[in-house]
Amino acid sequence: MASIYNNIGSVYNSLGEYTKALAHYQKAIEIQEKTLLSTHIDLSTSYSNIGITYNAMGDHEKALESHKKFLEIRTKSLPSHHPDIDLSYNNIGSVEIDMGHYTKALWYLEKALEVRDNCDAGDHVGFANVYDNIGRVYQSMDDKLKAQSNFQTALEIRKHSLGENHPDIANSYNNLGTIYNLMEEKQKAIEYCEKALVIQKQSLSENHPSLANTYNNIGLIYHSMKDNTKALSFCQLALALQLKSLPEGHPSIATTYNNIGLIHNSMKDYPPALSMYEKVLSIQQNAMPVKEQSLGITYYNIGSTYSLMGNCAQAIRFFERALTIQQKASPPNYKDLVNTYNIIGRMYNEMNDYEKAISFYERSITICKDHFANAEQLLATTYHNIALTYHATNDLLKALPFYQQTLAICMKNPSVTDLSLAHIYSSIGTICDSMEDYEQAISYYQKSIELEENENPKNDLFLSTIYSNIAAAYKSLEDNPNALAYYEKALTSQERSSATDHSSLTSIYKNMASIYKSMGNYSDAVTFYRKAIGMEEKELASYSDEATLSNTYSHIATVYSSMGDKENALLCYQKVSAIKEKLMSPNDPSLLPIYTNIASLYLSTERKSDAAKYFEKSLRIQETLPSPDYSLTHALRIKTAQIYESFKNYGVALQHAESYVSEASSVLGSDHQTVKATQDYIESLRRVTT
Repeated sequence: MASIYNNIGSVYNSLGEYTKALAHYQKAIEIQEKTLLSTHIDLSTSYSNIGITYNAMGDHEKALESHKKFLEIRTKSLPSHHPDIDLSYNNIGSVEIDMGHYTKALWYLEKALEVRDNCDAGDHVGFANVYDNIGRVYQSMDDKLKAQSNFQTALEIRKHSLGENHPDIANSYNNLGTIYNLMEEKQKAIEYCEKALVIQKQSLSENHPSLANTYNNIGLIYHSMKDNTKALSFCQLALALQLKSLPEGHPSIATTYNNIGLIHNSMKDYPPALSMYEKVLSIQQNAMPVKEQSLGITYYNIGSTYSLMGNCAQAIRFFERALTIQQKASPPNYKDLVNTYNIIGRMYNEMNDYEKAISFYERSITICKDHFANAEQLLATTYHNIALTYHATNDLLKALPFYQQTLAICMKNPSVTDLSLAHIYSSIGTICDSMEDYEQAISYYQKSIELEENENPKNDLFLSTIYSNIAAAYKSLEDNPNALAYYEKALTSQERSSATDHSSLTSIYKNMASIYKSMGNYSDAVTFYRKAIGMEEKELASYSDEATLSNTYSHIATVYSSMGDKENALLCYQKVSAIKEKLMSPNDPSLLPIYTNIASLYLSTERKSDAAKYFEKSLRIQETLPSPDYSLTHALRIKTAQIYESFKNYGVALQHAESYVSEASSVLGSDHQTVKATQDYIESLRRVTT
C-alpha cells in the first residue's frame, strides 16, 4: 500500500501539484513506520521523495531535514561505500545549491564522489548526477570552465552507461548548451541543444515536457544573440507543447511565460511582456504553497518592464514588492537586495527625487560593505549611480569623489563591471569643465577618447561629443587653433556617423563660426553660420526651434555688419524680426535691439523713412520698460528727430526731442548733460520754424 501512495505522489509531483504529492508521500511514511524497521531502505526512499518535493516547493529547510533522514537510514543499512550512498549526499548538495550555500554544496558533492573513488562503480550512472550538480555549483559561482568540465564528465559517464540516445544524454547536452551560451560560444551552445532535441524526438513522446525545456534553452540562446524573432519562435513552441502536456498552473508553464516576457521586453514590445508576466504571477499566486522567492522575481520583472516604459512610479511599486520578499528571505540574497536598491534608486533619480535616490544607493553600499568580501562590481555600479545623481543636481563637489571611486575600481580590474571607463573619464571631464579647470578637463577628455578609439572606434556620436567638449575647453582657454582643430574632429565624427545628431552638428557649426568671428575671419564665420541655419531650417518643429533659428540669424547679421555687408546684415535682422514678431508680444524687450539695428542699417544706406519707422518701433518698446535706458532713449529720439528734420518735418522732430526732455529731466535732472544738449537742439529746431 505504501508503494502505491509513493507512486501516486510521484505522479502528482511530475504534474507540479506538490501539496497533493506531499500528502501521499506522508501517508506512505505513516504506513512504513508502522510496518517496517526504522532502517528499512523503503522508508529512506519515501524521505527522499519528500525531500525532493519540499525542495521543488522552495521549502529548503524541510527538504534538507528529509534528505538527512534518508542519509541516516542509508548509512545504517548499507555498506559505507555503497554507490547508493552517493545519492544521499547528492540530494543534500542539490538543496544547498538552491539555498545559495555553494561551499556546503561542494562538500556534500565531493563526499558523494569519495564513494565512487572507494568502490568499483566509477561509471555508475548515478555519479553523472553528482557531476551535473557540481557543474551547477561552478556555474552559479561564475566559474564557467569548471562547470563545463563537470557537465562534460557527466556526459561521458552517461554515454558509457546508457548509450548515445538515452534521454539523460539529452539532459547533458542541454547543460552543456547552457554553459557554452554563458561562455559566449553561441554556435556551440545551439549545436548541443539541437543534439538534445534530436535524441528527445527519437526517444520521447511528441508532447513530452522535456522537449519544451530544450525549446526554451534554444530560445534563450537566440535571445542572448539578439535574434529575438527566432527566440520567440522556440519559446512559443515550448509553450504550445506544455499547454498540451501539463496542467494549466504547472510551474514549467510559468517559466516559459517568463521567457516570452523577457523576449518581448528586448523587442520593446512592452504590453505583451506585461501580459506574460501577469500570467506568471497568476500561476505563482495560485500555487500551493506560494513560493515567495519566485513571486519576488516576477514582481522585479514587472517592475523592470514598467521602468522600460518610463512609468517609474508603477515600476517602484513592483520593485518594492520584490524588495519586501527579498528582505524576508532566509538567508537573504544580498546580491539581489543590492540590485533592487540600486534600481529603485534609479527610478527615483529619473523622477527627480534625488534625495530618495541617494538614500536607496546608500543602503546598497552598506550591504556591499557589510556582507561581501569582494563586492567591487556592485560597489562600482552603486558609486556610479550616486555620482550621476549628484551630477544631475549640479552638486559637483559630491559627484566627483564618487566618479573617482568608480574609476579606481574599474582601473584596478576592468572585467568586474560593464561600466565604460571612457564614459567615466568623460563625466569627470565635464565636472572639471564646470569648475572652470579646463586643463584638467582636457586631460580627462583625452583619456576618454584614447580608450573609446581603441575599444569602440565606431561610436562616432560619443567621440564627436568628447571632441566638442575638448574644443569648448580650449575655446574657454582662448586657444582658438586647438579649439578649431577639435571641432573639425567632432565634425568628421558626426558626418561619419550613420545616425547624425542634427542638434550637435548645428552646435558645432555655430561654435566654429563664433571662433572664426572672434579671429576676424568673417568669411569662414558666415560659411559655418549658414550651415547651422541650413540645419535649423530643416528641423523647425517647435517654438524653441524657431527661437534658436532667430538667434543664429542674429549672429550672422553681426558678422555681415562687421564685414560692411549691410544688405545681407539687413536681410538677416529682418529674418530675426519676422520670427520674433510671430513668437512674441509686439513690445517684447528682445525686439528692441533688433529694431534698433535694422533702423541703423537703413539709416546708413540713406533709407531714412524706413529707419525712422524702426527707430519709432524701438522707442515704443523703450517706453514700456520699468527702468528705461535714458542714454539709449536719447540716441533714438535724437536720430529720429534728425531724420524728420532732414525731411523738413520739424513738428515731428520737435515732438521727439521734447519727449526726451520730458521723460529724462524728471529722472536725470534738468542740468544733465544730455537733457541740456537736447534742449539746445530743440531751440535750434524752433529757430528754423520761426
